Amino acid sequence: ASFTVVDDPRGNTLGRGSRVTLHLKEDAHDYLSEDKLKESAKKYSQFIQFPIYVKVQKEVDVEAEEDDDDDDDKEDEEEKKDDVETKDEEEKEEEEEKKPKKKTVFEWEQVNTQKAIWLRAKEDVTEEEYNEFYKSISKDYLDPLAYTHFNAEGE
Repeated sequence: ASFTVVDDPRGNTLGRGSRVTLHLKEDAHDYLSEDKLKESAKKYSQFIQFPIYVKVQKEVDVEAEEDDDDDDDKEDEEEKKDDVETKDEEEKEEEEEKKPKKKTVFEWEQVNTQKAIWLRAKEDVTEEEYNEFYKSISKDYLDPLAYTHFNAEGE
């Protein structure tokens, strides 16, 4: 595995931050799934304070576009005079037409929403979180023998 760091040939298009572009082999396309990306980002950025976003696909309910109602008001007044039953049937048809439709939308979702362990109060951190933090930092598979939590400020 190798990597290359290059300046963006288009100039400073991001303004701030970094963009990571991955080129995958043919047998590694399972890493392109949304769930696998989220899982990897959570695993390797669990105690990083900088926000990491993944672009996700969501389906949203969208109301059907309504036509101009000015002409319909005049027709409704005439229908009230004609027949009540016919109007009720037409209203039911209009309600069926106004059912929400599904629309695909892409949004950026923050993956690492957990605050860093050393920035939280001692009472808010569980023993399991301490153990996971130790394992992620030390690359050890065993739980720590002991741990302590303290706040320090300096210049």
